[in-house]
Amino acid sequence: MFNEKIIEILKHEGPASFATLGSDGIHLAATWNSYIEVLHPDTLLIPAGYLNQTQRNVEAGSEVQMIIGSKNVIGTQGNGSGFLLKGKAKFEQSGPNFEKLKSRFNWLRAAMVFNVKEVKELI
Repeated sequence: MFNEKIIEILKHEGPASFATLGSDGIHLAATWNSYIEVLHPDTLLIPAGYLNQTQRNVEAGSEVQMIIGSKNVIGTQGNGSGFLLKGKAKFEQSGPNFEKLKSRFNWLRAAMVFNVKEVKELI
């Protein structure tokens, strides 16, 4: 599901923003592109230091929408490429995904496993 542009975007530093929906409305959070690992062709592994509200929303059934981009990757109209990713996530506080991220991020509280179901190129 992830094309070469998405993989390339994640190699360039920049913010990766995502949104969930909770009882108090839309919740926005972000991480850095370089923190994200491609686990499978449709799954991202994201370290969670905080992301407490995001986790509560996900556990209550919210889907996740994420925007990634980089001005260093050629997009549909020249320099700059970005994608909207939609899907479901879960948070893991133990196990291989958690341990994999914990070795990189000593501040890790949980591993967010984002299973992407829809990809849309924006620019």
